[in-house]
Amino acid sequence: MSEYGMLIGGALVDGEMTMEVVNPATGQPFATVPRASAAQADAAIAAAKAAVPGWGATPFEQRRAAIVALADAVAANRDELARVLTMEQGKPLPEAQGEVAWTEGYLRHYATLDLPDRVIQDDEAGYVAVRHKPLGVVVGIIAWNFPLLVACWKIAPAVLAGNAIVLKPAPTTPVTALLLGRLCQAIFPAGVVNIIT
Repeated sequence: MSEYGMLIGGALVDGEMTMEVVNPATGQPFATVPRASAAQADAAIAAAKAAVPGWGATPFEQRRAAIVALADAVAANRDELARVLTMEQGKPLPEAQGEVAWTEGYLRHYATLDLPDRVIQDDEAGYVAVRHKPLGVVVGIIAWNFPLLVACWKIAPAVLAGNAIVLKPAPTTPVTALLLGRLCQAIFPAGVVNIIT
């Protein structure tokens, strides 16, 4: 397998094709990453769909703990993430370090959110409550300008609510997302987070 694998159904996999990622500061390729075929995109969606019933039934506190674990993993890998962000996106290293810090902070923020039942009516005429349940598979398409931060803006609320996600980063900035996939592989059950390029 190449240095960077896509995350599909809990496994890091090569693409049926590859693409080069260019460092905008040098104009030269610095990485070769997988490029998913249509069949691999379908496989990621199928893996996410298969993961939804189990993940949606997972207690909310366990889903919250997974988001905290992802924040911890981002913090533990901050130097590598910032270095790759600079190489693929072109922002100065202090800006990339800031994006990693903001990503960790937002993940920790999302982990403080709650989805309590809301009672609309509870009297002799009846009982009505709003209960939140997962909708299914979320697809997140990520822009090039804040590839790590926006990816986690998509992942955290989707999986916290019990959904599974298929994430597709911009073709100009896929490496950080693939590194994020490695982190997610160790935290989430297979199929809950899928990342294809």
